[in-house]
Formats: sequence, C-alpha cells, structure tokens
Amino acid sequence: MTSIGFVTVASAVSDIQKRFARETYDHVKKTLSDYSDLLKFYPIVTSYKDAEKLGREISSEIDYLIVFVWSGGTDRMILNVVSNSRKPALIYAMPTHNSLASVREAIAALRYMGMDVAVEYGTLSEVKNKLEPFIKAVKASKMLKESRFGHIGDHEHWILIRRDEKILKERLGLELVRVPWEEMLNIAKSISKDSVADIVSKLKSEFGRVNRSDEDLDKAVRLYLAMKEIAKKYNLHSLAVEARDMLDESLRDWGPYLGVALMSDDGYPSDYEGEHDAVITKLIIYYLTGKVSFMANLTQINREDNTVIFSHCTVPTKMIDKSKSEILSYYETDRTVAIRGKLKDGEKVTFARIGGKDLDKMMFGTGTIVNGMIGRDDLCRTQILVKVDGDAMELLNKSLGNHIVVVYGDITRYLEYFCRINNIEAIKI
Repeated sequence: MTSIGFVTVASAVSDIQKRFARETYDHVKKTLSDYSDLLKFYPIVTSYKDAEKLGREISSEIDYLIVFVWSGGTDRMILNVVSNSRKPALIYAMPTHNSLASVREAIAALRYMGMDVAVEYGTLSEVKNKLEPFIKAVKASKMLKESRFGHIGDHEHWILIRRDEKILKERLGLELVRVPWEEMLNIAKSISKDSVADIVSKLKSEFGRVNRSDEDLDKAVRLYLAMKEIAKKYNLHSLAVEARDMLDESLRDWGPYLGVALMSDDGYPSDYEGEHDAVITKLIIYYLTGKVSFMANLTQINREDNTVIFSHCTVPTKMIDKSKSEILSYYETDRTVAIRGKLKDGEKVTFARIGGKDLDKMMFGTGTIVNGMIGRDDLCRTQILVKVDGDAMELLNKSLGNHIVVVYGDITRYLEYFCRINNIEAIKI
C-alpha cells in the first residue's frame, strides 16, 4: 500500500507559537483530507532529536515524505527526519516565521548527502494547490500498477514503436491484455437495436451537424458498446484499438473513431491506430488530473508565428462544444463515423507524450489554443491551432513519436513530479 508520510516541524518555544503551530497543523490536515487514503500524518516535531527518532520509526511505514516547515530554527529537524527516513521527500516552505531560511539550508545539506529532495513554496492558503501535483503523481503511479491496458487487434503498420508486456510492467506496472479485433466486431453485431438507438438519437440531438446516415451511426455506436463490454469483461482501464477499416475494404463502415471518443468520456482513456505510448499518456493524464485528452498528429509548424496544428479524426466529446461540432466521415476513407470537434479558443493547454527506448522519457510543454476549429478539408477532422509557449520546432527536434496528447490547462507540474517519481527524463519544450 503506497503511502506518504506528512511531518510538520516547528521551533515553537512560547505557548502562543505552540498554539499557532497546532492550529496550522489542524488546518493543513483538514485541507488535505481528500487524500486521507495516501497521507499519514505524524505529530508535530519540535526538536532535532525527536526528528531523528521519527525519521527512523517511519522509514518502514511510508514510501514518500512531505515535510511542512512551520518556522525557522528547523534546519536540523528537516535534515534528520528526511535523512533517517531515507525516502524521497517534498519540503514545503512558507513566507512566514523564517520557514524559508531553514528550508534553504536543509535542502542544500540533504542534496549534498545525495537525498532526493524537491521543494515547494507558498502561503498556508496555497498548501493544497502546491502539494496536490506531488500527491496526485504518487497516486497516479500507484493506480498504474493496478491497471490493465487493453489492445484490441493489431498495431497499424505505420506505428513503428511497439511495446511488449515486459516493458509496460517493469516501467509502469501496467498489465497488457490483448483482445482479438474479431471479438469486438462479433459483440458489436450482437447488441440489441434498442441499446444503440437511444445513443444514436442522443448524438443527433446534441451535435450541431450530423452528416452520416443512421446506418453509419448504428455501426459506430455498436463498436462503442462492444468496447465497453470488452473493458468490463477483461477489467480494462484503457484501450488502444486497431482501426482495421483503414486497410480492409470490407470493414470500411466499421471504424472505432466515435467509440474511442465516447470511451474516453466514460473514464477509459482510449484511442485508435493501436498506439501504445500516446494512449498510455492519456491514461497517465487522466489519473493525474481526472481530465480527458485529445490524441493528435502534429500536422503543421509555423516558425514565424510559433504555432502548430494538431489534428485527428476524433476527440472526447467532453472537450468540445457539441452544438458547434460535427459528426462526419473519417478523413482517409470518407466512410464510417468521425468527429470534427470545436475546442475552446483562448484556452491554455498542455501537450505531452511518454516514450524513449524503455518508456524512460516524457516530452511536454504548454501553449494556447488560437483557433479551436480550423475546418480544413486536407487534414484529419478535428483540427486546432496552438501557439506554443516554448520553441515550436522543438516538437519536431525532440520528437518521441508522431501522436501527441493535448489536455486543457497547465499540468506541467503534475507531469514533472510523475517523471521524478518514476525515474523518467522530463523533456520540456
């Protein structure tokens, strides 16, 4: 059971200081109550001898350590509790009571000793926002070790980087489950008409434009419901699905593009082309933030404007304004069902992808959506123009593979901690 020890250190000498320290402790514990399944709070430490003793005692009880530094005069307390626990630690410094001075001294000494120490700085009211990325990264790493990653069918032949069961298990704890594509299709064909009709009707009422027949929608929804049944049958948490319709003329009307979008909406981060690394990135982001994400091709770079175009033929419907979006054909075949989604103009986004020889690297950066629905006819259906905060050309120069994942908000701090915890090299754009 993964756990994070939470230790508060304070050089409270007067009764007033002791009361303030206790009130702060109680406030922080209440603020972080959402993470009571991970956090283990220990009594306030007020001497370096108690810190040394506590560090030794909790070493076998925890996997990570957070040290909340209430005041100055705590340099050796910090040093002792961290060094004796022998655990990776995050130290939180405040702008009051000389907390920051002690933290600066302690982290320098701990790093000199070779300890893995990160630091956050903020006010008491910022505690949750500042500590949450670290806590969520620990939780996401734990959840991955309990997850099953489904691969329906094969890889597309143009997906050149392929992962086997051993790498997924060794690096992230993910269990890979392979499911025949035919199993999905057989389930899809056996689903009752009533189950399909309700969803088709809902889609037609929600989207601004529907440019596919009821027969096309019926098949697309059947594949979606088949994916849900497979996820339940094999206890899967995420799906990489082969788009077999691209290569098999007899299956051109059976595309998974709508299905993987709706699966992502349902909390099963999924996508097509049998892509592993990008879909795993979607799963990591979902565990870190609870957000759905858009897997896309990088299809254009404008060096003068420092913008890029991301495009793909599907997108989770939770990311789009459905009333301004369209259900239409898949770009390459002009058959089956895909989505042209309208994403939010002016929204900050993070783009990311895990990769490397042994899933030991992650590239990520941020930007802003300039145009959330470009509408070109020569690209995959959903297209967004993003102004990159870093150097847009680095997305090409530091590529870990074609597909990249886009999510609303700046989640780089979450990704940084995830990389740190899992010994992954963070490549920042």
